[in-house]
Amino acid sequence: MSIRLASYVLLPVLFLAGGWALRGADRAPDGPLPMPPASSPALAMGDVPPLDHAGRLPPNHPPVGGALAPPGSGPSASDDPPALTWKLPDGWQEAKGPSAMRLATYQVPGGVEVSVSRAGGTTDANIQRWVGQFDDVGREVHAEKTVHGVRVVSVDVAGTYVGGGMGGRTESLRNWAMVGAVLESRSPSYFFKMTGPAAAVRAALPAFDRLVDSIEPT
Repeated sequence: MSIRLASYVLLPVLFLAGGWALRGADRAPDGPLPMPPASSPALAMGDVPPLDHAGRLPPNHPPVGGALAPPGSGPSASDDPPALTWKLPDGWQEAKGPSAMRLATYQVPGGVEVSVSRAGGTTDANIQRWVGQFDDVGREVHAEKTVHGVRVVSVDVAGTYVGGGMGGRTESLRNWAMVGAVLESRSPSYFFKMTGPAAAVRAALPAFDRLVDSIEPT
């Protein structure tokens, strides 16, 4: 076969082989292309990582403050010592309070109870809440003073007490009285509240005033 004839035969073969090669390169593979492993984006400060089906954090993850704490795990009054000190009047006895939110509970002669607690809300709103615990109000006296740099707003109210009574009682109590003092602070205010039969509250009022006057910030 001459060289010219061989060239005529070889060229179509080369073109045909090249076409099959290009067709194979353009055809998509039979299976899906493997995806490169995705890197997990870094959590911004304060972000909570995704939880599993049981609501748990990933293994070895440090605790996330507050937001995932179980209900009822907040600090009680005993975990947050008061930033005020006061002197207990003679004859008053410390007692177990009905709530862990109380800082202190005192029993006073004559069936009077004095409670010390902290709560939010404005002073006026809390004073009005106390007054609202009485029906047939026969006495309501408001006062204000400063004790060792602390503003003290007080109310003296008497009538029929319907605010629940001491010891969780819910019946109305006639001829009862309450003397309450709100000591304002930058954190939740302090409440000193004396409740009981009106005559016994009147008799204990001088001692209550001495207690309030003895209060000092720590």
